[in-house]
Amino acid sequence: MKKTNTHGWHPLQPMQTANRIFYLLIGITAVVLLLFRLIGYDIPYDENPDYNAPLLTGTLINYILLLMAAAFIAAIASGIRSMRMNRRENRIVNNIPAHRIAVATVAGTALLMAMTFALSSTSPLTINGTEYSNSFWLRTAGMFILSSIIMIAVAIAAVIYGATRNRR
Repeated sequence: MKKTNTHGWHPLQPMQTANRIFYLLIGITAVVLLLFRLIGYDIPYDENPDYNAPLLTGTLINYILLLMAAAFIAAIASGIRSMRMNRRENRIVNNIPAHRIAVATVAGTALLMAMTFALSSTSPLTINGTEYSNSFWLRTAGMFILSSIIMIAVAIAAVIYGATRNRR
């Protein structure tokens, strides 16, 4: 016998939920960017009128920080859920050590980011006449830049290796 929902709501499939959240985020992002560009964008900067000081810069930055925090929380929750679901089973899937690959990927990414953070420069930068000398943020920016470059290079090497390895 089929269960009926008295409220008129029917449960969504995971893919439908993900699609709706994705489209909602695209819509909110488009609205925030349009508001940023259309409301008070041409306000001159007090110290140098050659530059703009958009009115909604704080809103845009806070939205980006909110998205980054939500992505970080979702990644942590997903990792914890995955570890709980696959404690003992699914360690080897079709003769592929899936668990070992997942652990190596997470550990390798964390190690790469820690190494690039430690190796990043702390020398001050002068941008638009302003000197930036906060060593934590300089290292953080360097970490993301170096890690991205290394990951892209590794991805390109993996694609080339995969394309040339099995010629039939």
